[in-house]
Amino acid sequence: MPKDFERPFATTPEEAKRLRSEALNSAFMRIPYFKVEAARDLLDLGFTQPYQLAGRAPDALYDDLRKRKPDTPLERRAQFRMAVYFAENPEPDQARLHPSAWA
Repeated sequence: MPKDFERPFATTPEEAKRLRSEALNSAFMRIPYFKVEAARDLLDLGFTQPYQLAGRAPDALYDDLRKRKPDTPLERRAQFRMAVYFAENPEPDQARLHPSAWA
């Protein structure tokens, strides 16, 4: 992981809004069909740019996240797989830029 994991938890509605906004405005949202929650999880894992995912094992990212956040849905693994594919392919196949292609 790029840095120690410290999941920011919202303690107020304003904080929840700020965390969501940070994810919405992240570079991960350039990935087609990428979910805001998946972007938040990658930010929480210490990643800030898609290129940082190149060469990473998406299943290992998912496993690390599940250790820290056991309620992480299985669909997050497909999102991580798609994000790594996007990071590793300058001209990605559009058919593979949908989470259902990675389930």
